[in-house]
Amino acid sequence: MILITGATGYIGSSLTGFFVSRGVPVRAVDDFSVGGIRSIKGVEVLRKDVTEVEDVREMVEGVSVVIHLAAISDVSRCQLHRKEALLTNVLSLKYLIDEGKKAGVSKFIFPSSFTVYGAGGGNIHEELPVEPFNFYGQMKVWCEELLLSEQQKGHLDTVIFRQSNVCGSGEQPKSTVVETFCGSAVRREPIVIHGSGNQVRNFVHIRDLLEAYYRAAMEKVSGVINGAGHGSVSIRQIADWVNEECRQRLGHQVPIIHRHQTVVGHERETESLDCEPRRLIRLLGSRPLLTVRDAIREYFSAEEKENYST
Repeated sequence: MILITGATGYIGSSLTGFFVSRGVPVRAVDDFSVGGIRSIKGVEVLRKDVTEVEDVREMVEGVSVVIHLAAISDVSRCQLHRKEALLTNVLSLKYLIDEGKKAGVSKFIFPSSFTVYGAGGGNIHEELPVEPFNFYGQMKVWCEELLLSEQQKGHLDTVIFRQSNVCGSGEQPKSTVVETFCGSAVRREPIVIHGSGNQVRNFVHIRDLLEAYYRAAMEKVSGVINGAGHGSVSIRQIADWVNEECRQRLGHQVPIIHRHQTVVGHERETESLDCEPRRLIRLLGSRPLLTVRDAIREYFSAEEKENYST
C-alpha cells in the first residue's frame, strides 16, 4: 500500500492517478484546506490532517511506502506565517516518520526543492552544499536531514527529489508560469513578465516526475535526486515560445509586457543556471527528458482539440 499525502494537489492528484492506473493500491489523503477533488480514478481521497498525530497514526496503518506531498508550497505564505509553515511542512514529517516506523513503513519519498542550493547560478548537482536562500528552502533542508538521519540509522529507505519548476498538464491545474502565459495567449490577453525577463528557471515535466516517483516507490532506489531538466530557460524565452505556438495553432499573437518586480528574493534571479539530471535520467531508464517546449505544445494541442470539438 502506498500512502500519498496532499493527494488533491497538482502533483498529488496526478501521482495518485498514475499509481492507480498501474494497479498499485493507494491510500490518498488530504485536508482539503485549498479545496480539491474527492475521488481520483475511483479512489476516494480521505480527509486527514498530517498535523494531527491521531490522523497520522490512522493513515500509515498497513502502508509500506509514504509519499509525503502535503505542504504549504507558497513561499510568501511560509515567510509570513512561520509557525503554521513549520507545523505543516516540518513537524508533520516528524509525525509521519515516528508513526510510520511503528506501523512498519519501509520507505519515504519526499519532494525537496532547488531552493536548498542557494541563490547563485552555475552547475547544480546533488553533491553541492545546501545553502537555502529563504525560509521555505530552510524547512526543506530540515526535512531532508530528518529523513537522511533515519536512513543512516538503517530505519528507513529514503528518496528525496530536489525539484525545480514543474510544468505540464496534470489531473488538477496549477498556475505555473507556463500555464499562466499560455492561458493569457489563448484569451488574447498580454503576457505579463515581472522584471526583466532575463531571469532563468529550470523545468521538469510532470510526466517525468510521475514516472520517477513510481520507480522510486517500486524499485530499490534511495538517496538524493535532482528532479529537474537540462539547462535553463529565461522567462522571456518562454513568453516568445508561447507566442510562437499560439500563432501556429490559433493564428494570433499577443503583446508581451514587463512590469516592475515587486517580490524579490523568493526565487533564483541568476541569469545563468545549469543542472545535472543524470541520476533522474538513470532512474527513468536513460530515456530523453521532456522539456518546457513539450509542455507548451501540449497545452495548445489540448486547446486546439477543445476548439475543434465545440
